[in-house]
Parts: sequence; structure tokens; C-alpha cells
Amino acid sequence: MSQGQRRSHVAPFLEGPRAWLVLARNAIPVVGVYALDWPAAIVVIQIWFDGVTALGAMLALQMRAFLRNDSKPFPVPGDFPPHVLPAILFVVWLLLLALIGIPYWFTLFFFSFAVFRDGFWSVLFGSPELIATLLLVLISNSVEEFRRGYERMSDIEIRREFNWDFSMHLARISVMLLAAFWLSKHIVVGLALALSYVEIYPMRTLRFLGGDRTLEAGNENRSRD
Repeated sequence: MSQGQRRSHVAPFLEGPRAWLVLARNAIPVVGVYALDWPAAIVVIQIWFDGVTALGAMLALQMRAFLRNDSKPFPVPGDFPPHVLPAILFVVWLLLLALIGIPYWFTLFFFSFAVFRDGFWSVLFGSPELIATLLLVLISNSVEEFRRGYERMSDIEIRREFNWDFSMHLARISVMLLAAFWLSKHIVVGLALALSYVEIYPMRTLRFLGGDRTLEAGNENRSRD
């Protein structure tokens, strides 16, 4: 590896805390398996939940930004009582999450037959440590999406962000599905590193998967990594 490539790989860790936070978040399953004796299936649901909450937070904050802009992606009648409009927006958000999150729902369906065993859900919801971990993941993803600053973006920039991030969600799901076939305690570290690589070096991941050819103008030369 050349010196220039080494600088490129190290750069995300020198530019701010995000890369370190990604490593810390993806290290949670490693700590759970090796220190708290979590079963490997718990790791899968934690990683799945991480992706779903990130997608949900992104959709919620992008909807909020669209509604604050002059041009809206869907009509919002102005004669709704103030206490009704939040409920309508919540329903719209749920519908968007249900449709756009179809790859995640398919993955959960697959895991229910191939990975999760009898009694899995009782173990999950019966552990305060696991519930606290999932809440921590939810808060972390919400804060990270909030820091994106969608309100400062134009509608075109928001749509570009969506297309980019959804590509990364598909890459993440691909890693999860591949890992599920060899899921065991011994691959948890490798899985955490692979998922961290997807988030920290997204363009390299898309190039490896061939997804960079589908990016629209403005994203194909993106230099997040």
C-alpha cells in the first residue's frame, strides 16, 4: 500500500470523531458476545436494528427538512388543526419506512427462519442490558442524522443524500446476509470490522460491489472516504 493510500485510509479518523464513533457502535456486539456472553443471533438483531433506526431517523429528518422548504415533495394541507398534522406526518413516515425499508423487513423474515431459534425473542426482551443497548443505538443514530443538517440543504441535495445513504443501506444488508450463512461467535469481530468499513469508506464499498455505477451526477465523485 502506497503512502498516499495510507493517508487516505487514515484521513477519516483525523477529520473528526465520526469514524471513531462508528467503530465504537459496531464494537457493541463484540463486547456483548465476548464479555456478556450474548448468543450470536443477538448480534444479528442488534446490527439489523442499527440499520433500521438509521433509516428511520434519516427519513424523519429529511421529511422535516422538506416541509420547511418552499417546494414540498407531497402536499400538506394548511387547514389541518395543529394537533392533527403531527399524527398525519407520523403516518406518512410509517408508510415511507414500511416501503423503503422492504430490504430490512425481508432480511428480518429470512433471519426468523435461518438464524433465530425458539425462545430468541424472550431472551432479547428479557434482558435489560440488551434493551439498553438498543436504546443507545437508537439515540446514536438519531444524533448522527440530526448532525447532517438537512435543513441547510436544498431539495436536490436532500434527494442526493437519500440516494447515497440508501445505497449504503443496501451494502450493509448485503454484508449482514453474507455473514448470516457463517454466523458464529468467531466471526463477530470480522463482521464488526466489515460493517465499520462500509460506513467509514462508503465509496470503496460501492466500487467493490459495483454500486458506484448507479450513482447520479453529484455523487459519483463523492469523497467521504
